Amino acid sequence: MAGSNKAQLINSLTESHSKLLEIVRGYELETVVYQAPIWQIRDILWHIAVWDRQVTKSIIAFIDDDEYSINNFEEDQFNQEAFLEGRKLTGEKLLEECDAARQEFKIAVQDFPVDKFPSEFLYPWGDERGDIATLVDYMVEHDEEHRDEIYDVISSG
Repeated sequence: MAGSNKAQLINSLTESHSKLLEIVRGYELETVVYQAPIWQIRDILWHIAVWDRQVTKSIIAFIDDDEYSINNFEEDQFNQEAFLEGRKLTGEKLLEECDAARQEFKIAVQDFPVDKFPSEFLYPWGDERGDIATLVDYMVEHDEEHRDEIYDVISSG
C-alpha cells in the first residue's frame, strides 16, 4: 500500500511522475514504444494524464457525497478515443497537461477527508470500489508499468 496518510500518498504520486518524466527527458516524444497499435512516448504520457483526470473525478465525486464512473466504459474504446484527443496537442501542451493532471490528482488526494480514508468509493472504470490508498497504488503501478516499457525501448535503441 502506498501509505495511509496524505503525505505518503502525495509523495508516491510526485515520485512516480518525476521518475516517468526523467526517463523521457532528452528523447523525442514521437519515439515509438508500442508497435500494434503504434503508440509513441507522447501517447503514453497523455494516456496517464487522462487516467489521472478520471481518478480525480472519482475522488472529487466521493468528497461531494456522489459517485463518478465513465459512461458505458469499454477500456479499449476509451483509451483509443483519448489517444486521438492527445494527438491533437503539441508536445509542449501535452507535457503541460500531463503535469496539470497529476497536480489535480494530488490536490484531490490532499482534499480527501482523513476520516474517510478507509471508506470505499467507486473507481472511474465503474466495476470496482476501493479506498483512496488502493487507488493511488493502482495509479503508481500504472505509471511504473508504462515507465518500464518506455525505458526498455529507449535503452535498447
